[in-house]
Amino acid sequence: MKNSKFKIITIAFIAAILTACGGDDGDQGPAGVAGPSGPAGPQGPTGPSGDPGPEGPTGGFGAFNVSLTNLTHGQPMAPVAIIVHEPGYNAFVSGEAASLGLENLAEGGSPDLLISEAQDSVAFLDAVASSGITGPGATTNMSTVFIPELDLDNVRISIATMLVDTNDAFAGINAKDISNIAIGESITFILPVWDAGTEANTETANTMPGPAASEAGGGGASAGFNATRDDLANAVRIHAGVVTNMNSTDASMEGLSTSVLNQSDRFDNPGARITITRTR
Repeated sequence: MKNSKFKIITIAFIAAILTACGGDDGDQGPAGVAGPSGPAGPQGPTGPSGDPGPEGPTGGFGAFNVSLTNLTHGQPMAPVAIIVHEPGYNAFVSGEAASLGLENLAEGGSPDLLISEAQDSVAFLDAVASSGITGPGATTNMSTVFIPELDLDNVRISIATMLVDTNDAFAGINAKDISNIAIGESITFILPVWDAGTEANTETANTMPGPAASEAGGGGASAGFNATRDDLANAVRIHAGVVTNMNSTDASMEGLSTSVLNQSDRFDNPGARITITRTR
């Protein structure tokens, strides 16, 4: 009897232990706070460059080639100022005083200031100066000017170049209409010879920059532009032509004793011709 009670107690004790060890789990607790992110890994190598895309179109502008032919017998011509613009700009006006830029060109041969003046105008489109001297009978290399497509229906061109063996003579045209030139077509203008009206036509070696003055012991850059205006007219006009020293010892004949020019330096009008070809 005692053994039976002992067994019952033992079994009950073991069952209680098993129940305590193998009972239902309790509710899960809240998750803990996430730890900080680790440092970023090193940057990977740069990938290879892609192939270049196709070039865009070159449209949007009209292009005009301009060349000048010197029609004189013996007068070299200085670099040419070629200016394209809309109405409202004038490189010069017959009967009116020359601008400082035109004075520089007509006395010293430099087109730079005239082009700079044009660039200050709201009508300006483009400009270029040819390089070097254009000798008698020669033609300049082509110079190209570009006009925005939207301005092609109202474009003008002005051109000026100094006759080097003179005080202030230049060949030029002002504000000529070139808007009706079709692609592939050309137009020609003749350039009269103008007197800038800024310097007296003394034709002396110390007032002209060209080869005729140099041969007489003067000339050079210092004999070009002079800010003092001593031409009594002070107005642009068609040039009357050089006098030269021919027959200067005969009072009954034409001649200027101070002149370093001779018969070969004379010129007629027109002094030059330009050809303008639209290429685009």
